[in-house]
Amino acid sequence: MTTESPRSRKAPGPSIHVVRARKLLYGGLLGGCSAALICVIVFGVTGGAKGLLSAALGAGMVLFFYVVGQLVMVAFADAGARTLLSVSMASYTGRVVILGLILVIFQNNRDAWAAIDTRAVFVAVIAVVAGWLIVEVLVFRRLRIGIYDSEYQAPAAAEIEEPGSDDRAADLQTQAESRRDQGTGDDR
Repeated sequence: MTTESPRSRKAPGPSIHVVRARKLLYGGLLGGCSAALICVIVFGVTGGAKGLLSAALGAGMVLFFYVVGQLVMVAFADAGARTLLSVSMASYTGRVVILGLILVIFQNNRDAWAAIDTRAVFVAVIAVVAGWLIVEVLVFRRLRIGIYDSEYQAPAAAEIEEPGSDDRAADLQTQAESRRDQGTGDDR
């Protein structure tokens, strides 16, 4: 098998699920930090200290959002599907609320935040999101997660029959036997 369940695993060290989640974290972090560095340099040169700080703020918010989310995935990689979904949704909701509060504070105190170049924040946010996602997708492509279908197993005859269908099943059996005895006429 290409996957393993946490219950049947006997090897020491992290499970394959934790290893995969860590690879996604490291790949995304590489792409996000690379894009953040480029944005900070570009806006530092073109916008001075204001551009540098603004780009760093935007990049920092995105990196916080993605790193926390991916760390939750690493921590709960071996949990069941329902637990993982619940924890992921709670983490996502919490992160969105935190970012929403930051935006509300910024909007209400815009005069005090005159040192922020909103264009630099916007471009840095978009660039870091794109950098994170592009590298994460490339890493995901190389994880080699096996996808396969199990062999079909027909249900047992008792599971197929409906209550009171004994007569119909006997009739079908008799018809099949009579066709087999008579032949179908396709003997070539």
